[in-house]
Amino acid sequence: VPGDIVEQVERLAMNYFLCASAPAQHAALAAFEPSSLAECERRSAELRARRKIVLEALNAIGLSVPVIPDGAFYVYFDVSGTGLDAWEFCERALSEVHVSLTPGRDFGVVTANTHVRLSYAAAREDVHEGMTRLGEFVTSLG
Repeated sequence: VPGDIVEQVERLAMNYFLCASAPAQHAALAAFEPSSLAECERRSAELRARRKIVLEALNAIGLSVPVIPDGAFYVYFDVSGTGLDAWEFCERALSEVHVSLTPGRDFGVVTANTHVRLSYAAAREDVHEGMTRLGEFVTSLG
């Protein structure tokens, strides 16, 4: 910053960064209204129900989940018992039963070839349908 405007830039920066903007403060207040908290709890309960569908289905088809998700709407599961690596598992699930998954290599190297990530952010009916299709796919692998 040129020396002759440092003082003006400091005042401007102080007003930008000293505290949250008025709209952000109003939004924060609204987030703690009883109706907002109730909506948050309703959505959390819905995500827990979807997670239960996914975990039960994966367990039923023999795909293990090393860590139960508790903060996002994704499940990371092990496909090594299927005879396919994660990439091939995802490609074939998409082409054969139209279920979209993400191979582990997008999330690190430790379990990149053996694990897959699944999102349960869709409607409960769609999650159930996807898990049914995934079960059919795994069964078809023998």
